[in-house]
Amino acid sequence: MAQIKTLADLQAVKERVYATMKTRVEAFDKSLSQIRIAMATSGISAGAKEIFDYMIEKTDERQIKAVITQTGVIAEGNNQPVVVEVVMPDGQSKIYENVDKKSADAIMDSLKA
Repeated sequence: MAQIKTLADLQAVKERVYATMKTRVEAFDKSLSQIRIAMATSGISAGAKEIFDYMIEKTDERQIKAVITQTGVIAEGNNQPVVVEVVMPDGQSKIYENVDKKSADAIMDSLKA
């Protein structure tokens, strides 16, 4: 990390930190869609971490207003596939199973409308 030598350097660090914390702060904003990815051990071994990272990257690129968080088990099962729950601002939720990058794209496209 570069040394902070000026007030401008400090301000740049502050902006970077705030940008990374934005998702945590917005998690309390109930006007945004919530995307919850099951990240229990079985979900991680099925590829949930990759889908989590992919969805964070793509929602930013596509400027989709949603909060992506990780959670424990969403659907019971020994060999849990990658499971994603989407909770809309009105409280309705939908659970998707066996999510891969293609279906993650479809989920994000449905939030753009």
